[in-house]
Amino acid sequence: MTEHHDDDRIDAYLWDPKAPPAPEVRAVEAPLEALRFEPPPKGSIVWMTSRPVRFRRATWLTLAAAAALLLVTGAAVWTWRLSWPAGQAWTIHTAPATAPASLAVGAPLTLGAGDRAGIDVARIGQMVLRGDAQLTLLYSQGTRHRLALERGSAHVRVWAPPGSIVFRTPAGEVIDLGCEFELTVEPARTTVRVLSGWVQIENGHDETLIPAGATGESRPDRAPTVAVFDDAPPAFTAAVRALEAKASTALEDGATTRDADVRTIVATARVRDVFTLLMLIERRAYGSAEFAARAAELAPPPRGVTVNGILRGDREAIWHWRDTLLLPPAKSWLRNWRDGLPAWIAGELR
Repeated sequence: MTEHHDDDRIDAYLWDPKAPPAPEVRAVEAPLEALRFEPPPKGSIVWMTSRPVRFRRATWLTLAAAAALLLVTGAAVWTWRLSWPAGQAWTIHTAPATAPASLAVGAPLTLGAGDRAGIDVARIGQMVLRGDAQLTLLYSQGTRHRLALERGSAHVRVWAPPGSIVFRTPAGEVIDLGCEFELTVEPARTTVRVLSGWVQIENGHDETLIPAGATGESRPDRAPTVAVFDDAPPAFTAAVRALEAKASTALEDGATTRDADVRTIVATARVRDVFTLLMLIERRAYGSAEFAARAAELAPPPRGVTVNGILRGDREAIWHWRDTLLLPPAKSWLRNWRDGLPAWIAGELR
């Protein structure tokens, strides 16, 4: 006959509650009997995921009507934003007491050295003008707004189709391509620093594109500079600008210093700076062969594009190569939806 110990009975009861409990277990269970939970019979529990949720026809119609209303409202708001009445003045906020309450077409707004004015750009954006500044609204209707900034600085944030805002400056035109940028006009130079999207600068000599994170300049007597990223090594930026400044001099007068500029540019260029190298090559800048070789090392050209081809002036190949670079994207209405909000929601312009 097998002898059963208390430990054996406890183990058996724990695995099979129908087995007789040991006295020690019964002594613990008795005081807790009133709290015993009896589960419902099997098959009585209905899980919510056991069948798909079905919407009634009325529910679907309500959802469809709400979606249609949202689309119609969005289209109406979008149309309203872009349908600025011809010649209507822009509202001026936070201006000095001597400034008018609005920026009327043809009426220059002049600020002193320490002044600052916030201006609604029709219904498509905001601008902060800082003195010493003189700004004139030349034309304003729909999505075509033209201004003249004779001097001073402006921080512009626009959410609209490319080309909606154009600034005329003494050194050329600054064309918004749907973006946020800082514009500074000095007596002999216009500087554009792009924060999002792209900006185009052009004058009677040439044009240039500036992506987000880069800066470009324009002077009355020469082509606008190529764009250089703000985080580029200082030596790279200085050499690029020096090389461009010497472009109008005779080659024999500055060949030695140009060679030094070329060596600095090649030695300090990063992968991101291939964009600048390609734009210098497109301009047929001094040192283009060295720039092309360095660009090919940093970011090899795509299939069908050769260094020899771009050195022969194949602009299409240059731009095809450029399109393979990791450049800031063009403005996107969805990605940059915050730019469409009023300034008091989106945050004060820097």
